Amino acid sequence: MFSLKHLIGLALTSLVFVSCSPYPPVNGPRKPAPNGANVPDATQVEKEKTPEELKQEAARIKANKEAAARRAALKKKKEEEGSDTITPPDVAKKDPVKPKSKYRTAVAIPGKPGFVFNPWTNKAVDVRGVPGGMLVRDPNDGNPDHKFRVP
Repeated sequence: MFSLKHLIGLALTSLVFVSCSPYPPVNGPRKPAPNGANVPDATQVEKEKTPEELKQEAARIKANKEAAARRAALKKKKEEEGSDTITPPDVAKKDPVKPKSKYRTAVAIPGKPGFVFNPWTNKAVDVRGVPGGMLVRDPNDGNPDHKFRVP
């Protein structure tokens, strides 16, 4: 009725099904310890912290407190001045940043004075007689929005 080939196939198939069955849940109900003591699972056990980890945690807590104090002082200063914006003291001391130009700047072609590379098409453009910083457009570029500045 069954050949040896069918029996081996049936055995291998049953092994595959058994090996693919799910494991019992890890965080499921636990049996009490045999001596009656309650043993916490791995998620409840907190590991001992090293002295270096304790120092880092203390430094982090101290930095958070200092930052909260600075924020409170800035908020208080804002309320006293009636200002709508808060400017931290570090930012107020720095030089203002130049606004970035909306247009690209061409790159001069080495060895060819008066010629630059169009930043949009990367082709040579004759800009002899045009002062630096001027906004120009390549006459051979079909897109009228491709303007650039002469270096």
